Amino acid sequence: MRNLLTICSILMMVSINASDNKAESKTEVEINKNGVSDMQLMQSELLPVEVNEIKKQRIQKSIREKKYAETVLKKQQSSQKYQNELIESNIDKDQKKNVLKRWSSDVRSKISVVTVKGVNGEKAIKLPSTPESN
Repeated sequence: MRNLLTICSILMMVSINASDNKAESKTEVEINKNGVSDMQLMQSELLPVEVNEIKKQRIQKSIREKKYAETVLKKQQSSQKYQNELIESNIDKDQKKNVLKRWSSDVRSKISVVTVKGVNGEKAIKLPSTPESN
């Protein structure tokens, strides 16, 4: 059954190919009978080229591309400036936090504090270890 199917499919392909070749040969013969050569057909299809218009179009295209490139460059530069400003502001904030932490640690080291806890151990009261004198 498989052999029969493969033989039939091969025969169909050969017959289709043969019919295409016959149609192509008929069109070539008809063109040659009319007395028109292939070169004349190709020459008749060509249109005159206007060099000045092509130059103008190329110049306009290059101007558009240059403007687009400039806008993309400006966008990238503005985004980079914005990112740099964010980084600098974050650095400033971190430095301020570090200064406050340093000050608080200096103050804590100089003043001794006693912590009093409640019975449950939940609440804590911080009192200076030495009472203040009036």
